[in-house]
Order: sequence, then structure tokens, then C-alpha cells
Amino acid sequence: MTGPTKARPFCLLAVLGMAGATFAAETPKPQAKPVVHAAPQAPAPAEPIAKAATTPVAKSVSPAKPAASPETALARLKALVESAEKLAEAEEWDDASAKVDEAEVLIADWSAEVLGRPDVAPLIERLRAVNRLLEEDDEEGEGAGGLKDQAEGTMLSAEQLKAERDQVLAAEAGAVFDFPIDLNDKVLTWVNIFTGRLKSKIEASLSRGSSYLPMIRKVFAEEGIPQDLAFLPIVESGYINHARSYAKAVGMWQFMRATGRMYGLNASAWVEERKDPVKATRAAARLLKHLYEREGDWYLALVGYNAGPLYNDRASQALGSRNFWDMARSRHLRDATKSYVPQMCAAVLVGRFPERYGLTVTQGPLFTYDTVEVDRMTSLAVLARHAGTDVESLKHLNPELLRSTTPPGKYQLRVPPGSGASTAGALAKIPSSDRVDFQRYVIRKGDTVAKVAARFKISREDLLEANGLKATQFKAGRRIQIPPPTVASLETKEPKRTERPSTLAERPLEPVPVTPGATKPSGDALVKPDVAPAPVAPAPEAKPEPRPQPQMPQPRARTHRVKAGETLYSISQRYGISLADLRRWNRIRGNYLQAGQLLKLHP
Repeated sequence: MTGPTKARPFCLLAVLGMAGATFAAETPKPQAKPVVHAAPQAPAPAEPIAKAATTPVAKSVSPAKPAASPETALARLKALVESAEKLAEAEEWDDASAKVDEAEVLIADWSAEVLGRPDVAPLIERLRAVNRLLEEDDEEGEGAGGLKDQAEGTMLSAEQLKAERDQVLAAEAGAVFDFPIDLNDKVLTWVNIFTGRLKSKIEASLSRGSSYLPMIRKVFAEEGIPQDLAFLPIVESGYINHARSYAKAVGMWQFMRATGRMYGLNASAWVEERKDPVKATRAAARLLKHLYEREGDWYLALVGYNAGPLYNDRASQALGSRNFWDMARSRHLRDATKSYVPQMCAAVLVGRFPERYGLTVTQGPLFTYDTVEVDRMTSLAVLARHAGTDVESLKHLNPELLRSTTPPGKYQLRVPPGSGASTAGALAKIPSSDRVDFQRYVIRKGDTVAKVAARFKISREDLLEANGLKATQFKAGRRIQIPPPTVASLETKEPKRTERPSTLAERPLEPVPVTPGATKPSGDALVKPDVAPAPVAPAPEAKPEPRPQPQMPQPRARTHRVKAGETLYSISQRYGISLADLRRWNRIRGNYLQAGQLLKLHP
């Protein structure tokens, strides 16, 4: 498998020589090859992407030496799994998801040998069961434009497959792709679905995506990953920045909160950077690149993006194969993940040349802007007046903002292109008293933080943060400002989930399939072609982000004194630090902390 930027021509696989071949059938020899035009070399990454080992890289845990305190780590995993199960049974999906995230962070560095130990494997099975419930809930709640709720339906007949094959050959003649395409019956079926039953949905998705595709391709080229992955949001979100699943995945790239933090996406009472198209695209590129480096295969990288690397490890160990199509024929992947890769292949084929498939795509305005530094909290209504625009336009350019104001302190605000200088000049003349549209309020006798917050439909934390107060300073007679409620609190409450089993016992795991008696040698397996990168269409020059995308959020404090009941995970979340960094900076191998212990929050 070559790296993502090595150029080779696109070729359609051998199954094209036999229309109607079954998904598990042996691949026949091709009868014809499409004409291939050469394409310019894509920018190479700063460092070449090397093929990773087939098992996770063990840092804090290895087969020979699992950890300094394996009993402690195992006890922590057991506690997290039990807690996640109870929360899932109570339908507390957000809290259950947080426990699953914490458990996955805990085991992220454990090797395959450790994960397969008799005392660990049952806990991993139970964790997988909870995760499956969350994923199914995610599928039920998806409806903002992605394809996670779409079933494949009946496979095409031999005649239909031949017609679809001929259409693809004609549409893609001379095309060059930088993402591998296996044109088998699964992919052809999804091409048929995208251009038939889901035609209007795909047209709407590509019309929204037309505003963002030049930016996405540019970011992906800079990060050294295939630019054809820019069509992944067709499957994930339909290019909707506010897309949100019941499992709490958010944004165009559907990041979970914990994963977003690991890749530099911050969240607070004021901003949710998972909703920002530029920042989230950069984070998605780095996550995809990391998964490719881990797996050495783009199809397996996509499985990891959709369901987590643990699925790859389990399936490959059981089957003795690291071929995605072998895994897709087994019971080791859930149905949505089995469809995820062929959906992506179809999305690339249709997304590159929608008009050749009879789709009508409306070009939207390109996502371009100027950037203005706002030095303190300012109402969007005030900013809109001085930027010569309206509040909705500012919200469109800054979808990460959760309120009708910028956050406290400095903030890089996007404004319509050409209005940056005039907005900055006008902003400097606005007095502080005219910058916010907060309500003024005098604390009365008997008022508490919770009562006042509930009265104005905001959170307790937001009320204190907006006024720079501690709870002990909230006293009668003090004048305070009431910030506007968050955007989320004004939206319609999410619908109640239905048909949820009352206990996990009612949702047993699927039985582990018997390992096939003979695995096809690598030479006979379905082989994805090594292909050349597609040329990037010239796009209008957009203003770059004023600040570089950080790998991890920078903490404000330099040390932390551990309090009773605190854990490494809770401290890492509080300061936006990765668990691995917190352990490394303090030379902690396990998870045990003592009250009063002083932790470093910087290297």
C-alpha cells in the first residue's frame, strides 16, 4: 500500500468484467480499462506517511509489561464499563457516551495481547455492547443530511449491475482519483441508490458542499491526505455544520466531544468548535491521517473513523485478514460500518462528476471572509451594524458561536470579505457600555445563582462567567448582567427515543463467527488500485485562519492541586489536556491520584 500522495492512475477493478458477480465471488479478469489522463502531483506532506503495524502501538501498556499497576487500570476499566451500562439502561445517553469515551481513552494504548487477556476481553465485550447501543441511537437520530440511516436495500440484478457499470465507465473515463476505488457490486449498488432513490438528498448535500469543497481540498492537500476524502461529509452530515446525532456527534465531520478535544476543537459555554467548518476540517484531516498511519489502508482508516480502531483489531484478529471486504462479509462489523466504505466510494464517484450522473447541483457562495479581532465581548447585532451585514450572516460565517455575542476576552471574528478594515475601525470607537445586549439585574434578597439562572433560562456557570463572579460573591444588592441564552437552549428539544430495550440483557452480542477455514492469499484478495491525486480546482483565495490549528488546547494554569474525588480523566477534561500528555508530564503510569498531589499542566 502506497502513501496517500503517491501518484498512480485510477483503474476500475476486475469485477467489471463480469456484471452481476456476487459480493463474495472471486474477482474475474478485466475486459477493458478506462483511458487515464495524467494528473499533477499533489503537495507532499511534511513527513511521508508510513504504513503502521497491524496492532495498536502500545505506550503505557505492552504485552510484556502491561502497566506499572495493572490491577488499578483493570479496576478502573471495570468501573467505567459498569457505570456506562447503568447509564445506558437509564437512557442517559450523554453520560453513557462520556463513560465510553473515558474507557476508550484508558485502553487506547493497550496492545492487542492485553486486550485479549481473559480478564480484559469480557470487559471489552461489554464496552462494545454499550457502544453499539449508542451507535444505534446515533443512527436513529441522524437525519440532518447524512446517510447513516439509509439501508442498502435489495442488491441489483446482473443486468442492472452491467448497466450501472457501463454508466460509471462512461462517467469516469479519463478521470484520476487519489482515493482507492473498488468498483464491485456493493459500490455499484450505492451509485445506483445515490442517483435514484436518494437523488434529491445527494443533490442537496452537494449543493451545500459546493461552498466548502475548495476550502476542504486545500486543507487536505496541506495535511497530505487524499483530496477525494472531501466527499466524506456526504455520508456523515450532508455538509451541515449544525448536524447533531443522538450520540452527541456534532458538526460537518461528526466529532464526538472527547475526540474533538484530542484534535484541538475546544468547547465552552460560548463556542463549540466542532461546528466550525474550517477548524473541524483541519481536525478531521489530522484524525484521518492518524488512522491511516495506524492502519496502513484507507478503507480500514474509514472503519476506524466510523466505529473506532477497536473494530479493525477485533475483526482482523478473528479472521486472519486485514482486507475490508473480508470483514464486511463477516459479523464483526455492524451493518452501518459495512455500508460506510462502499458509500464513500460511491460518494467520490458521484461527487466528482454529478452532472454525468444526471444530478443537478447548485453552486453556493464560496466560504470566504475577512477576520477581525474583537478585543472584548460584543453583541453580534452591534458587530453586524458596523460590518454592513446582518446577524444571520455573521452566524453563518461563525457557526461555532453559541450565543448572540462573542465570548469574553479576545475573539477572531469572521466578517464578509472586504469589510474587515472598516469593521475593525468602527469597533475601536464603540464604548464598552454599547457593546453588549445583556439585561441588567440587581440581585435581590433570597436570590441564588441557580434561581436567577433558571429565571432567565441560562446555566449557572454561564451566569457566573459572564459577570466574572464566584458563587460566594453572588450577594443581594450587586448589579449583574444577564447574558442571552445559548442557541441550543432556544432550539426544539430532541425527540424522545423509542423502542429502547429496558436492559442490556435484552440486546445480546452477536455470536462470534467461525474463522473461515481458508483465507485467500493476498494476491487473490480484492486489491484496491494505487491511484494518482486529483487536481485541485482553482478556488478564489480565501483569508487564512488568523491562528494556527493547535494539536491540543492550551491550558490556562500551569499546575493543579488534586482534590478528593478527582481523576486523571476529569482533570484532563477540565484543562483540555490529553490524558497521555498529563501522564507523561507527571510520570504517571496508572490512574491513581492522591488528594493534595501537585500535577504539572505543561511539559
